[in-house]
Amino acid sequence: MSEDRYLELVPLAALGALDGEDRAAFEAHVRDCAACQAELRAHEAVAARLGTAAGRVPPSPALRERVMQAAAREARPRRGVGPLAWLSIAAALVLAVAFLVSRAQRDEARREAQQAAAERDRARAELDAARARLAEAEAVRELLARPETRTATLAGLAAAPRARARVVWDPASREAVLLASGLDPAPAGKGYEVWVIGTGAPVPAGVFQVDATGRAVFRLPVRDETARVKTFAVTVEP
Repeated sequence: MSEDRYLELVPLAALGALDGEDRAAFEAHVRDCAACQAELRAHEAVAARLGTAAGRVPPSPALRERVMQAAAREARPRRGVGPLAWLSIAAALVLAVAFLVSRAQRDEARREAQQAAAERDRARAELDAARARLAEAEAVRELLARPETRTATLAGLAAAPRARARVVWDPASREAVLLASGLDPAPAGKGYEVWVIGTGAPVPAGVFQVDATGRAVFRLPVRDETARVKTFAVTVEP
């Protein structure tokens, strides 16, 4: 028999299913064949583990006959898929699974990094907004502390009866801050515009937006008219 056919007899030998001439020929061959010895040890180890799970069941005569016929065929010589080939397939499967696990872990790490970046951006935006509110409050406090500071109170008209506003300004420096409440959100694409009303025509003094509660603190740009202002007004931006 050829080497391939001896290798095909290894599983039967490991199970103790060879007898007669086949057994004698295999035992004589395996003494000098390192490859068959290695295959036999591997199959015997598997057979031993199987033996601990259930009692050994001898192969049926029909099964033994089919295996022996496969070993004796000469017409279509070919090498069967031996244990080494199965080990190669198993290794490839392990690598494929490892690749999928690695990719899943990488994707999860990327998602976590993106979420962390989004949370960091939100925290930074909230911090910037808090700093802006603090700066606005400090500006109002500083203006109110000046002895020359004046205030004007504005009330809503019929279209906005809940609206209220107060303007704090310094005629000398022409600095002014508006504090508003009770305003509805401005129409899309528009804002609320402040007007300085003095002795002449009203002068625009900036546009602002209100927050979700209808409140706003807005520092007006410096205008010469603020030095001689009579009152202020707030309208929807035209």
